[in-house]
Amino acid sequence: MNFKRLAAALAFIVLFLFASRNAAAVEIFIHHPGLNRTSLVSTGAIVLHGELFFHRLSPSTFPSYNDQSGPADRWNLGFQDYVPITPTPTIMAQLLTHDDGHQRTKFDWHFELRQAVFPWLIAAIGHDSDHDSEHRSTLLGKPYYMNRNFIGVGVPLEGSYFYIEPFTRFFHHTNQRSFLDFSGELLRQEFGLRAAVWTDEGLSAHAQAYFQTDKAFSLGQAFLGELILRWRVLSWLDLSLGGTIWTDIKKTGPLGEKMSFRKLVWGIAIPF
Repeated sequence: MNFKRLAAALAFIVLFLFASRNAAAVEIFIHHPGLNRTSLVSTGAIVLHGELFFHRLSPSTFPSYNDQSGPADRWNLGFQDYVPITPTPTIMAQLLTHDDGHQRTKFDWHFELRQAVFPWLIAAIGHDSDHDSEHRSTLLGKPYYMNRNFIGVGVPLEGSYFYIEPFTRFFHHTNQRSFLDFSGELLRQEFGLRAAVWTDEGLSAHAQAYFQTDKAFSLGQAFLGELILRWRVLSWLDLSLGGTIWTDIKKTGPLGEKMSFRKLVWGIAIPF
């Protein structure tokens, strides 16, 4: 990416952030093969990789606000941006905005630093936060927005046309609860699997599934699964189709209410 394209991309991101200032922070998993072939150290310049994405949610039962209230989500807009420092560490940022069809209702941030310790082991440290817009969520009588910090590891295996990564994360200084109605204890761990496959013709599939638990190394109280299919129709345009389910596994919390959210997404992505 030359200087003019870099400046244009940064200007677009700044404008997008400004437009979304009044708009689940977990990473949307899209694998980009060969991400670290160019880096700050090897080129002497900041090299941006990533995408802008625009998704229509139909049907969707995902709620608009942090307190799980409000109309269902209808649009997700945002970006992912990767900055390889060297071929081993990479900084990743993601913004995901929510829209109920009439107004931006929430925006979610995800930041992560990934470091390859060995070819078969990745260490990660990161931060997630979700913020309401034009709404005030409360939890236990106090203003609430989801906020969490994490450390974790992954075990990647990549071939010419596939990627697999079992991973786990441990949380600290978080207020996220283990049950979807917030009746559980604080979230302590996530563990699961990411996988992607792709072809030379521009078709690809990206999936992740993981469990959330308030006790380390236990099965967990909630499960999230996501699948996104991509078709690259132009060098700068992908078509997207996918879905997500986020559900309580076995309700044992104080409120005894098992909750589940689902969405089907249709949209486009603009890689850069």
